[in-house]
Amino acid sequence: MSSSTGQATSIDRQVAVPEDSLWFQGHFPGDPMLPGIAQLHLVLEVLKAHLGERLRLIGLKRVRFKRIIRPRETITIAVAPIPDKSGLFRFHLTVEGENACSGMMMTNLVDADHP
Repeated sequence: MSSSTGQATSIDRQVAVPEDSLWFQGHFPGDPMLPGIAQLHLVLEVLKAHLGERLRLIGLKRVRFKRIIRPRETITIAVAPIPDKSGLFRFHLTVEGENACSGMMMTNLVDADHP
């Protein structure tokens, strides 16, 4: 996973999922594509890398899958907090300049004493 960070209020990363990734097994033989749940997992991992492992996904809003993502394609993930909405982030995944997935992710921090 390669990365580059944008401005302080936005997180931008570039990733490429290898052809032999478990995400592509069975989805679909002879026509591999990155499942939607894997795309959402990538967004959460970007947030956790930036904000800490104690971050937990609690909900999703307005998620749209617009483009199939194939093995080894470079995915640009952009995540930005929504002002005045603690734990709510807007995200966009693009491939070759095309919108592949977008939506909002609701998160909170897990209390270290009470997981």
